[in-house]
Amino acid sequence: MENNNIEELFKKYIEETITEQELSHLYDFFQDQQNQEKQDVLLTTYLSEESVVSSPLATRAAVVKDMAWRGIERRMGMTTPAQKYKRMSWWKGAAAAAGLLLVLSSGFYIYRQIAGQHPATSQYANLDIPPGTNRATLTTSNGVVYQLNNGQEEIVVNKDSIRYKDGDILPVNEVIRQVTLSTPRGGQYRVTLSDGTRIWLNAASSISYPTTFNGKDREVTLHGEAYFEVAQNASQPFIVHTPKQDIQVLGTEFNINCYQDEGRTVTTLVTGSVKVDTRKGEPPLQLHPGEQAVLDKANFDVAVVDVSLYTAWKDGDFRFRATPLVEVLRQIERWYDLDVDYTGVPADIKIHASIRRDKKLSTVLHALEKIGDIKFEVKERNVSVMH
Repeated sequence: MENNNIEELFKKYIEETITEQELSHLYDFFQDQQNQEKQDVLLTTYLSEESVVSSPLATRAAVVKDMAWRGIERRMGMTTPAQKYKRMSWWKGAAAAAGLLLVLSSGFYIYRQIAGQHPATSQYANLDIPPGTNRATLTTSNGVVYQLNNGQEEIVVNKDSIRYKDGDILPVNEVIRQVTLSTPRGGQYRVTLSDGTRIWLNAASSISYPTTFNGKDREVTLHGEAYFEVAQNASQPFIVHTPKQDIQVLGTEFNINCYQDEGRTVTTLVTGSVKVDTRKGEPPLQLHPGEQAVLDKANFDVAVVDVSLYTAWKDGDFRFRATPLVEVLRQIERWYDLDVDYTGVPADIKIHASIRRDKKLSTVLHALEKIGDIKFEVKERNVSVMH
């Protein structure tokens, strides 16, 4: 096969538009040991373009394994032979098979498993911590606390009623004017506000809001992380207050991460338009779809990003790209309700990963240990990292 054809197939493979027949040709090319020099040139060119630090040999092996895995998925009925692999199928296919892809600063590593089965290490055998679930509390301005049903996933709150999305009603003996929805570590929940705005609340987060928006603005206060689908109302702007900044919108979708332990506030715009006010006396900065504003103690930066990396959690995925291991562990810590000792976490390891958030902790730890020089010590819900 001509080099130009191989380059075109590899480009399609990376872009997730390759067909089953084309994938078979590309797989044969990578399986042929006589093509190693051409493979290295192809991979080195791609890695240079993508600014990924890796070794051609390790990457070649990873590519072959991934293509082989896609063949397994097809035989298992996860895909059809005529199907094209759309843009997101790399992640979704891996998630369907409970897979995990890790790209490290020291090389390229792939971990796959079928039906969630793997050889658990002895220390995890009796400690298979389940993932987070739909858990939250709703606290009214009068101090009444409602424990929300973990069999449900979304509530609708008005001044005289609280009901679940499916119509079930909670008994209310008061007029409700202001409420706070809070999730613990290991919890998540959704809420629909009186104006039709929907909010996904991540673990260890809270959102405070009035049951009706009567003023000139629709104002809510967020701690932690949430994804917003804001109902349009040009005459009544929607404002999100966080500890370090305010975000004003008319109608749009965006994600805000303002966990205190992250040390920064990250606003990622999916659709529409928002204005970010850092409260430092400067005019608010307007974001456009695909842009992200990052505010920390010293800087306020805006960049174009892959928004799916920052919104995947609401769809049930962990997704990382060149993410420092310490940030990965903080997400795992919140979702599995753990206490991680970060003193032994290497600072130079960056991870590319996609894994379903409904997998048990042992699946994640086992995969991370496969990196080679990372080991975990787990006692109850305390996790230490050795290097």
